[in-house]
Amino acid sequence: MASGQFVDPQTLLRVAPLITSTASLVIAGDSHLFLSSFISLAPQRPQQVAELAPRYFEAFFWRGLPAIFASYGPSVALGATNAWHYYSRTSPGPSPASWAWYAGGTALALAHYAFVPKIMWKVKDAIDAKDVKEIDGVQAIRGWLDVHHVRMALVDIPAWTCFLIATLKSLKSI
Repeated sequence: MASGQFVDPQTLLRVAPLITSTASLVIAGDSHLFLSSFISLAPQRPQQVAELAPRYFEAFFWRGLPAIFASYGPSVALGATNAWHYYSRTSPGPSPASWAWYAGGTALALAHYAFVPKIMWKVKDAIDAKDVKEIDGVQAIRGWLDVHHVRMALVDIPAWTCFLIATLKSLKSI
């Protein structure tokens, strides 16, 4: 920030993947909070939950999908940009170890999409439960949440952690 600019573009580039992956974790946490409420409520109000849960899930899913792309897509792109920047750097400067953390965060953020084949059937079941009475909407949402929790634990939280470490390492040398 010695240049006197309000926002240093270099610093913004270093911090951006952490910001976008934080947004991803917020979306994931909100998904858990809002959808697990149906599971908690199901024993007390089985008929109402069976009627409402699949409809809510459908609206929730389609409205939330753009936010997923708006957070994970930039996390991948910005993480890759930072990894490439630090990996290709030959002059002394910010921590050269940052590239590996940015690369790791990028790979993990991209791995979020590797769960699509597993989760797409859970989404279909949860949405179809509103029309097909043989599908239990609460069980379908529980199935979606099970995959969601595994994905959060294996890729979303580790990606955020990598971007946090990368950001701290890269800013430490300023």
